[in-house]
Amino acid sequence: MSWQTRILSNAELAPFGSGEGWAARVHALLAQQEATWPQLREATAAMQQVEYRRFTIKGAEVLAQFNPKRIVSTAAKVDAASIQARPCFLCADSLPSEERGLPFGDDFIVLCNPFPVLPQHLVIAARAHSPQAIAPAFGTLLDLTRELGSEFFTLYNGPKCGASAPDHLHLQAAEAARLPIWREVERWPLQRWQAAPDVEAFTLPDYRIKALGAFSSDRAGWLGWFERALTALAAVTANREEPLLNVLAMFKDKRWCVLLLPRQRHRPACYDAEGAAKLTISPAAIDLGGVLVVPQPEHFARLTATALEEIFAEVTLRDDWFAAWRRQLE
Repeated sequence: MSWQTRILSNAELAPFGSGEGWAARVHALLAQQEATWPQLREATAAMQQVEYRRFTIKGAEVLAQFNPKRIVSTAAKVDAASIQARPCFLCADSLPSEERGLPFGDDFIVLCNPFPVLPQHLVIAARAHSPQAIAPAFGTLLDLTRELGSEFFTLYNGPKCGASAPDHLHLQAAEAARLPIWREVERWPLQRWQAAPDVEAFTLPDYRIKALGAFSSDRAGWLGWFERALTALAAVTANREEPLLNVLAMFKDKRWCVLLLPRQRHRPACYDAEGAAKLTISPAAIDLGGVLVVPQPEHFARLTATALEEIFAEVTLRDDWFAAWRRQLE
């Protein structure tokens, strides 16, 4: 099937309540897909059964989520040989026959995630099969975040730090109220500075992960500052390719809040460990944001706050590199 045949028309969407604005259209898309796509309907129902354990790490909340259906993503093989050996599951021809979506601009399609972590979990896939990369997609991320409104957040997982389809450019979105980091940005004593005429940058001192964020209502200002931040991160980490990075974004009170979460490695050592030391945990943007997916029941049962703190410290950028990165952007 082509992308054109997978796009829902307004007439097809109308019975499911498509109102004004992108948030309303997404609600209608989810309702239509749950009605016509059994896999999504079952996955949405299963979300009501997921279990949580609540942890506090350095005064911040982390919700460990036992979600066995996410083993598909958590344990995804993302090495070059494995990717080459499988069809791309984000290309139009490879999607389930029932899957439909909505166009976002000329280059992207909004789809429902059949393996959700949070309510209203979306995948926004590029129509063209091109590698996962944030530079050509950051403007789309800003536009999508603004159009969806404060009910949603958007995210980007880098090709070597959480993307289960590093061969196909895509973004994601989900319900913002369920991700702890957004509440904490509002209450945390931020360290702020004016990074550009229309961009106020900040860090969260003594937080459980290292994050560099910024507020701005100016799209052009955001694009310019993000390009600087990405270039500086590549220099600090001596990475000639895209530096390891997850991105979280939200649009509220007529401005964007974007969090840049720099990484040091893809998976923690416990992922490849044996016996009692093994924990099948592969953090991506949602995990770093405070909902940590654990697909194995025995691993979920023996999680501790100490183990989670070690995992976050291991996969996120080391302190001296983060400090050097920030200095370049002040």
